[in-house]
Amino acid sequence: MLCAGIDTLEFGLDIENYHKEFSPFLGHLKALKEEGQQLGLARTLHINGVALIVEKSGMPFYAYRLTCKDFVLGFSEKPTYQNPDIWVKLSSGFLWSYGYKEAYRRFREWFNHFRVNVLGTRISRVDICLDEDEFPFYPDDKEKFVTKAKSRAKHEVICEYSEGRELTGFSIGRGKPLLVRIYDKTREIKRSGKTWFEQIWLENGWDREKPVWRIEFQIRREFLKECSIYTVEDLFEKEDGLWAYLTNNWLELRENIGGNVSRRPLDERWKIVQNAKRKMEVSPLIRERVIQGDIKRLLDQGVGILCSLGAAANKTSMEEVLEMLKKWGENKLLKEGITFKDEVQARRQRFIMFERRRSEVCPKGFNVIP
Repeated sequence: MLCAGIDTLEFGLDIENYHKEFSPFLGHLKALKEEGQQLGLARTLHINGVALIVEKSGMPFYAYRLTCKDFVLGFSEKPTYQNPDIWVKLSSGFLWSYGYKEAYRRFREWFNHFRVNVLGTRISRVDICLDEDEFPFYPDDKEKFVTKAKSRAKHEVICEYSEGRELTGFSIGRGKPLLVRIYDKTREIKRSGKTWFEQIWLENGWDREKPVWRIEFQIRREFLKECSIYTVEDLFEKEDGLWAYLTNNWLELRENIGGNVSRRPLDERWKIVQNAKRKMEVSPLIRERVIQGDIKRLLDQGVGILCSLGAAANKTSMEEVLEMLKKWGENKLLKEGITFKDEVQARRQRFIMFERRRSEVCPKGFNVIP
């Protein structure tokens, strides 16, 4: 096993007297959202030292959506009993930067600067996973997966993925409330740009010659409730038991021999999955890699954009295209009343830089700087 952890965490926050406490702030968000819609460019504001984009559109049940590199926030316009007042999604990069428990603690520390009373959390989705390079999976494995639902053993391999003749993964389940993905993570990070995963794997003994396979359970609220997991705190307390249930009861990989599928011998590979330790150690280097981003990927994208601009403008010189882009960028920033330096600095601030602001105190009124 190379590492194990939580790759996605979504939850809600219930706030005491939400509408009263957040009414001025919601009015400010409404103005920024409408301004962004009119200008065709999302606005940015600073909350407790982090630059967040006020997106031009909301999301189901939440009128206002704020994003940064570490998390997404959804603010409801009016309080409801069915849904939490505020919806939160912690990003994969943030969760792996510090480990999921520490990332959650840092987010709560940041959010506490709002100085409101959080009554509790409501967990809505968690992706819990294991990365390993000890063994691969094969096309005929799809006949070996067994799920146990409502006391019946049955196969539910709904998708099989491949590149050329090589298998790249399976999907098992029907989405809600539980979906399992088993796939070649080394291939996936080349597409997603999350090459910082390689640093995590290397620090845990990865042999670069071997592919890394991920076993990932995407679990939503309905299934979590069945496991008596209602809050983020419940998840952290019961995560070991949850993994044991998922890999011992809900899904198994059994040898393709014998008659009754539920009585076939357990595949040796799955025993490793079942016995995986659920602890994850992370290095400060991971945070550096995530914040810096994948420079090579950005450079590749930049070259592609320059070539497309050259083709559209009928220019064959890179210098001409760069000059055209420079003038366009200067005019655009001038119209918006910002400088290139300011925008670069703002984008750097779209991470929680907890160590630098440990002693800051946010006064009532939220310290919002548009």
